Amino acid sequence: MDNSLIKQREAQGLICVTLDVHLWSGRKRLRKEKLLEKNPEFKNLPPESLATLGSIKIADPDDLAPFMRIKREAEKQLLVNGLPLLGTIGIPEAKLESVFKKLTVLQKEFEDLRTQLHRDYETRVQEWRDKDENKGWSHLINDIPTPEYVAGRLAFGFHLCRVSAPSVEDASPINEHYGRQVGGLKGELFADAAREARLLMERYLTGNVDGAIRKRDKITQKTIGPLRRVAEKLRSFSFLDPTVGPMAQVVEHCLSLLPHEGPIEGIHLTHIWSLARTLANEKAAEEAAAIAMRLASPSMAFEEMLNKSADTVQAPAVPAVPPAPPPPSGAREVTSEQQGTSAESYAPTLTAALF
Repeated sequence: MDNSLIKQREAQGLICVTLDVHLWSGRKRLRKEKLLEKNPEFKNLPPESLATLGSIKIADPDDLAPFMRIKREAEKQLLVNGLPLLGTIGIPEAKLESVFKKLTVLQKEFEDLRTQLHRDYETRVQEWRDKDENKGWSHLINDIPTPEYVAGRLAFGFHLCRVSAPSVEDASPINEHYGRQVGGLKGELFADAAREARLLMERYLTGNVDGAIRKRDKITQKTIGPLRRVAEKLRSFSFLDPTVGPMAQVVEHCLSLLPHEGPIEGIHLTHIWSLARTLANEKAAEEAAAIAMRLASPSMAFEEMLNKSADTVQAPAVPAVPPAPPPPSGAREVTSEQQGTSAESYAPTLTAALF
């Protein structure tokens, strides 16, 4: 991103989203005197200045778990679509409407659950007291807050805003600090891609084989989800830097070479490994992005990346094609030698054994 534009105007192309979610723990402080009512042997407990007894659950955790689930889903939506920015999450304008709709759906679900808990609160607390494992300790589940108090503690909101340079003086130290923070989004973007690539390598490209972690000889279509997310996020944040868009095209080009169904193996798995290893190294990924911008051709940039990878591929990568149907009965089979060795019929071979 051009820092001069940042200093003159708001952060271009970004909307800052901040979640404002409040949860109720469903706990209260466990007091010594309540514990002594049925257990006088506890009278020699250390003073509160030294140690505390902790807390007791006065509500069923299962009644509160859905609120935490919604909070985590909202956080996931922001992280999948955006990047950390100035204590918020920066969402590209192109993604804002989609993110806004998802957050409003989660907000409605949260509010419906809060209304239901408010209505059933006293009944649910009594059922919690009456559970077999809690009956002997029901005297501790007392002095509970009112339904209104609990409902007031539960809230789901979010705020949207733009940010702009804090000073009218472009060259001021204040604006320079702001420019470094916003300009650092490119680093955040490639760090995010590196996390996804490492997830792909550690969780899907390797596995436990005979007690040892080894590279898999094939993967399924579902396992390349991290690469698809990388491509989408790079595309969404292509306005940050002129190298980001070309790198998105390189990832999309690699994905386009894969078979559309069935396992991914052989040369195609080699491509996945090479791309993942490049993305997992942020410096290598930024260098590959610069090369992609210079070459202005995703396929050429991908071949350049393969040549730099530790596991190289001989001959250009070609899209996966479905296997040819068997020849009709009586037909003469045509051999590869009779077909020739044109680029269209050439089958890439490995120069390094991966598995």
